[in-house]
Amino acid sequence: MKNPALTVVCLLTVFGMSNVQAQWLEWDVQTESRMELFTVATSDEEEKDLWPADLNKDGWTDVIVVRKEPFSAATEPPKSDLLLINQQGVLVDMTLELAPEFVTNPSFARDVYVVDVDGDSWDDVVIANTFDQQPMLYMNLGEDASGNWLGLADESATRFPTLVSDDPLICAVWSGDLTGNGAEDLYFVNYRVNSGGGTAKDFLLINDGTGHFTDEGAARMGDLRNSAFGTAGQIHDMDGDGDLDLIKNTTLYDVSPWNSRGVIVLFNDGTGNFNSWQNLVPSASPYMFEIVDFNGDGLLDLYVVDDGSDKLLTATSHTADVSLGFNTVNLGFSSSNGFGGNVHAADLDLDGDYDVVVSDVDVDIPPCNSGRRIAIYENVNGAFNDPYGSTNFDWVTNSYDVALLDVNNDGLIDILSGKCNGYDVIMSNNCDLVATSADYDLDGIPDACDVCPTNPSPDCTVEVDYPIISTDNSMARQWNEMLLESIRGDYARPTVHARNLWHCSMLMWDAWAAMEPSACPAFLGQDYAGFTAPFDGFIPSTDIATARDEAIAFGMFRLLQHRFANAPQASDLMTGYDVHMVTLGYDVNFTSTDYTSGDGRALGNYLASQLIAFGLQDGSNEQNDYTNISYTPLNPPLIVDVPGNETVLDLNRWQPLTLDLFIDQSGNSIPGETPDFLSPEWGQVTSWALTELDLISYTRDGFEYQVYHDPGDPALHDMNGLGTSDIYLDGHSMVALWSGMLDPTDGVMWDISPASIGNNDALPTTLETYATFYDATNGGAPSAGHSINPSSGLAYASNMVPRGDYTRVLAEFWADGPESETPPGHWFTILNYVSDHPLLVKKFQGEGAVLDDLEWDVKTYLTLGSAMHDCAITAWGVKGWYDSSRPITAIRGMAELGQSTDPAADNYHPGGLGLIPGSIETVEVGDNLAGTLGENVGKIKLWAWKGSAAINNVDSEFAGVGWVLAEAWEPYQRPSFVSPPFAGYVSGHSTFSRAAAEVLTAFTGDAYFPGGMGVFLAPANEFLVFEDGPSVDVELQWATYRDASDECSLSRIYGGIHPYFDDVPGRLMGIEIGLDAYDRSVSFFGDGTTNISCNEDPGTCPADLDNDGFIVIGDVLLLLSDFGCTSNCVGDVNGDGSVTVSDLLDGILANFGQACP
Repeated sequence: MKNPALTVVCLLTVFGMSNVQAQWLEWDVQTESRMELFTVATSDEEEKDLWPADLNKDGWTDVIVVRKEPFSAATEPPKSDLLLINQQGVLVDMTLELAPEFVTNPSFARDVYVVDVDGDSWDDVVIANTFDQQPMLYMNLGEDASGNWLGLADESATRFPTLVSDDPLICAVWSGDLTGNGAEDLYFVNYRVNSGGGTAKDFLLINDGTGHFTDEGAARMGDLRNSAFGTAGQIHDMDGDGDLDLIKNTTLYDVSPWNSRGVIVLFNDGTGNFNSWQNLVPSASPYMFEIVDFNGDGLLDLYVVDDGSDKLLTATSHTADVSLGFNTVNLGFSSSNGFGGNVHAADLDLDGDYDVVVSDVDVDIPPCNSGRRIAIYENVNGAFNDPYGSTNFDWVTNSYDVALLDVNNDGLIDILSGKCNGYDVIMSNNCDLVATSADYDLDGIPDACDVCPTNPSPDCTVEVDYPIISTDNSMARQWNEMLLESIRGDYARPTVHARNLWHCSMLMWDAWAAMEPSACPAFLGQDYAGFTAPFDGFIPSTDIATARDEAIAFGMFRLLQHRFANAPQASDLMTGYDVHMVTLGYDVNFTSTDYTSGDGRALGNYLASQLIAFGLQDGSNEQNDYTNISYTPLNPPLIVDVPGNETVLDLNRWQPLTLDLFIDQSGNSIPGETPDFLSPEWGQVTSWALTELDLISYTRDGFEYQVYHDPGDPALHDMNGLGTSDIYLDGHSMVALWSGMLDPTDGVMWDISPASIGNNDALPTTLETYATFYDATNGGAPSAGHSINPSSGLAYASNMVPRGDYTRVLAEFWADGPESETPPGHWFTILNYVSDHPLLVKKFQGEGAVLDDLEWDVKTYLTLGSAMHDCAITAWGVKGWYDSSRPITAIRGMAELGQSTDPAADNYHPGGLGLIPGSIETVEVGDNLAGTLGENVGKIKLWAWKGSAAINNVDSEFAGVGWVLAEAWEPYQRPSFVSPPFAGYVSGHSTFSRAAAEVLTAFTGDAYFPGGMGVFLAPANEFLVFEDGPSVDVELQWATYRDASDECSLSRIYGGIHPYFDDVPGRLMGIEIGLDAYDRSVSFFGDGTTNISCNEDPGTCPADLDNDGFIVIGDVLLLLSDFGCTSNCVGDVNGDGSVTVSDLLDGILANFGQACP
């Protein structure tokens, strides 16, 4: 037996996790996870200059990188520049998509500056080129009508003059309004390359106010344009006279008029002309400089990077247009051991002053990658300290240039470094400095410091970052647990993960069944919408148990590696997979798929490769990360933090939600503030047991939506209150009423034991009767309960708790919140709970021989996984086509209209909310919600959960219930989630849960949980996520699987996610889907003794018209409905092209009552 702890220690060593020496500020190199490059190599060896800016105005800082060969004479062609768009903390190369001319129009770029030159509020990009190439101006194109950023376009030819006053060998560019017309002018610093010196002429481009420029350097500067080797330039009001001055350097040679090297200030006379000057560091060899107020006295200081010793020039005085006074200190830091390069200032330690970062490489004297290095200096009261000295930390490398930016929006300045070979993303690991960081889980710990920012417990810890799975269970159970951990580490996508659960379940079943003569593989050799994985049978070269374990482990390892490669926690997941394989003693480098030798590992690899290939053509659009092909929302987004819903166009259609931060049900930040509809086209995906008989196709906007088990229209809102608008209103009114039942202090106590709740199998079947299933006034669905526990023979004990605790726990438990395995995965955790129960006897359908753990697991996983997949296809096919709204859209939208009860009132509207005394009322004069000036009088108010704004600390406070404006109503959800990003009708939870309940009931042969009751404990003051609670321990109790399913469905109404008319149709279709999927699954099991042929899909046979695995009355009815057909006939059993009496007699009745062979 291997020592798991020793294994983990060894793996930590293998993966390079080691202790790092303490630093003034802690820095963590995260390049691999923070940068994605496509147009350049990760080892990019070109010279680089960088500039950070929020180019697309999404609140995340992007970066422009300009590149050229790293020497002062051209021996190579120009290079493409780089656009890095910050996507939620990852710098993604979007050059080809958004700045394609960076590639088609390469440059000899030496500097870049970002500024809005045409006054349209969008930052443009100026590129300074050398080697006789003209500078470039890329204009920011802003957004289209849908809010999509359009990128950058080269407009240099129409906006820039051709520079002819000197050869453009430009090293630097800066901008500022030099003439006082409100437009940004541009200053380019030029240089000469000949060893004898010579005089270069700078360029001054004046903006006409529209972003068009003229070269006026000669007229406005005269000989003050001169330099010999100008490498830096900036524009600031150095003398405090209200106009902007030019600051430049001349580095190698002495030229007129200053006849010295140095940093030179050219004073603006107030009209944009320059006649007087001052050399601030004569006879020095300054390469770069940075100008800010380092000591906070209101005067601009300079940090000068010098070939000798870096200098700090602290301003002491200034006389306008005449002279500046400075105190100059040579710093002499040991870490400054070269020419010095670009220097940038930022407040790295958040103490209110500017620190500096200095780059250094050998630009002109190869090799570039020498002893020169990046350096970071601390500002201490206006003086500088070298806190790192010459110590070699992992971030200490050569660097052409850096961009200082907050990569992940945690309030700390990070560093992007352009190195001799590639890039480093150096993250500031100093969260304790951030006093005002966002705190989305409201636990009092800023997100920047919170090791688990979506877990509101302030004591939560993360001991390891990757999943560790016990080896005490069957191999299938181990990898199912690993799959569930992977789902928790990915985005919360119920459709995608239902598919993953199905594929993984098929893989593990086939790995088992391929070595069982009495069973058949469910995937290998079977036809799935034209895809067949070839299979010639398998004879293991080892014992069967070993080969099965190997096949399952290697297959799951490969499939999970593929499916979760782009998950937010991909790095940790991949480590977890590797660790588990090492723990099992397997060599992950074995990649053969040739299973003909009898190697179980190869069979697993082959299974994974075929399932990957199947998944890339099954209609899911996996190859494009499951993005939507056609769907576009009709409604503009609802900005949740803004009361009301004025912009909604149709209260019946789904509406996107815009949040400051969207954290999905798995606790992952979703890129962008307005998530897209998840999987509206999922009806196209290849299914397990859904058939053409279940299918109806609809077309919208040229796209065919495939809908299985079509439930028909939901209740629809009508502005005149017509049609089913009364049901629409009633359903959403019940959501509001139940929102008022979330307060544990309201004095209402409920018995939530199986004696009082459960045993309610009768479901209404029409839209008009759905409401009869519920108690709208008091909550819940009336049910008979269970008088006796069939396992113990005793009555169920009462379980009294505050209703407001039960409803809150219910909503949270079934919401599948942070670190969620999503609804289909949740039922796998329930299955595993059942499998572990000491009173469970593992018999198929409760009969026959006891199954060993592996056989039990692979069979239960196949039946449940296939049902969950078909549920996702069905429910999301319905969601995509009917595109129905969520309660937050409906309730806020109807509140905007008014009330529909009193026609005589001023706020009457037939499409508004109905008034219910004590629950839904009109705000009157003198009401606490009336507003200071009575601005809310006449609006609608709800007695409901008071929302996240009422909570300051989730660890000690709960919102409670009270009167709230309906226009600002929130579901009982986290403020960073609010509602799932997909349509409401039908409820996915109801569909998944009822199907799962049917599967578990059928497979175990018992409607009841083992021991007669399943339980889940929600500890007092610990369990709830976004507010404190529950106030007491709440133990959820279910007698049967269907009882658990019912409770899940009700939870979505308490949670404000669904009206009742989303719920019941989901349950009804879940029953059908679950049983159909189950019937097809068990047809592959065989009887355990009889060897069978697997050449054909045993789940289909000609007389099994409904594909349920059996020839029964349903097939007779289908044939009779098709009787007389002569073309494309469903009931053509004998294949003669028509449906006649022979199909009935010889095909169906002759085999009636039998399972398919």
